[in-house]
Amino acid sequence: MIDLNPLEVLKTRELKTLPPHFTKVKVGDFERIDHRIINWIKSKLFGRYCVVQYPSIDSENKFRTSTFIGFEEQKELTYFMLACPYLRR
Repeated sequence: MIDLNPLEVLKTRELKTLPPHFTKVKVGDFERIDHRIINWIKSKLFGRYCVVQYPSIDSENKFRTSTFIGFEEQKELTYFMLACPYLRR
């Protein structure tokens, strides 16, 4: 039997903008996030999430793009940080 996530069916699981009540974590200083991380989130977690990029200035006064992932449930962020194998490099 296939487990269907209602948020996935309604296409409201991945948000384009980061709501203020989401807990977020910086996952890197790169333009594009690895598709394996998104696939891991979709297969292991159940709540809503958001992937956003924000420009920032580093210590050498150069512009960089930082990628953040936000989760509606804080426990999903904790599980993501502990269990996602693609965060370790």
